[in-house]
Amino acid sequence: MNDNMLSYVVDPQDHYIYLRDVLKSHLQISHSLLTKLKLQNKIRVNGQVTLTNYRLQAGDQVTVDIDLEEENTIEPEDIPLDIVYEDLDLLVINKPPGLAVHPVKGISGRTLANAVTGYWTRQGKSILFRPINRLDKNTSGLILIGKSQYAHQAIFRQQKQGRVSRKYLALVEGIIPENSGCINLPIAHPDPRFCARTIDISGKEAITNYLVTNRYEGFTLLSLTLGTGRTHQIRVHLSQAGYPICGDVLYGSPSPLISRQALHAGQLALKQPRTGARLQFETPLPADMARLLEYLSSTAV
Repeated sequence: MNDNMLSYVVDPQDHYIYLRDVLKSHLQISHSLLTKLKLQNKIRVNGQVTLTNYRLQAGDQVTVDIDLEEENTIEPEDIPLDIVYEDLDLLVINKPPGLAVHPVKGISGRTLANAVTGYWTRQGKSILFRPINRLDKNTSGLILIGKSQYAHQAIFRQQKQGRVSRKYLALVEGIIPENSGCINLPIAHPDPRFCARTIDISGKEAITNYLVTNRYEGFTLLSLTLGTGRTHQIRVHLSQAGYPICGDVLYGSPSPLISRQALHAGQLALKQPRTGARLQFETPLPADMARLLEYLSSTAV
């Protein structure tokens, strides 16, 4: 049995149940993935390709090969990667600042997608790039990537249920007086021609929780967790609160202290989609933020 095989032995209580119902309830296979698996004859019962309207008997061995044949349109590139963790289902990367996650208009190469595709191509694997969380080009830190549609959807379900934990560190301009707080303001994208988001009652719900970890002369270091995952959420919320992230030229102003927004996704926790084991990851601050905090440490208040 290969690494991409899911299996289930039919329990007596599931006797005479439809195969499709077992695939959805026990193996958590979505409708869209089920359609692809059927088209590629990836579903078997007792070693034989089987239609999903087949009625199972106790003891039947259901196997599903989740290694689909898919067309990859991302150009592979040989770009160094800081791999924090990898298993059969997921890849965790520590993304440096200045590296875009995915090709977009005006950025056709030299992205994390190109780098990961190149990494897999050199291993002789054709895997689509499926990030579960995304970071802005100039935000550093942990990015979670599903290695199959099954893994991506399983982890994304965890994220929607609030069971994927992410923590960020941000250095903001100004002294925040309270030690903790919550910003709950809807975020909208008023003009698709521009990337900037704004606070607007017509926008989507957005919740950012923060905890002060240190104060400096004119700056505050925050630990942040997200109740939602809107584009630019942390940057928009902190700017609206009057404490823009240091170096954020889109929602604040340039800084002589750092050449990008001082925002780092440093901690990540989730359950392994196949085994349910709890996985936790942490990565230190990149050199530019570490230098900045060292410089400010003598002015801590």
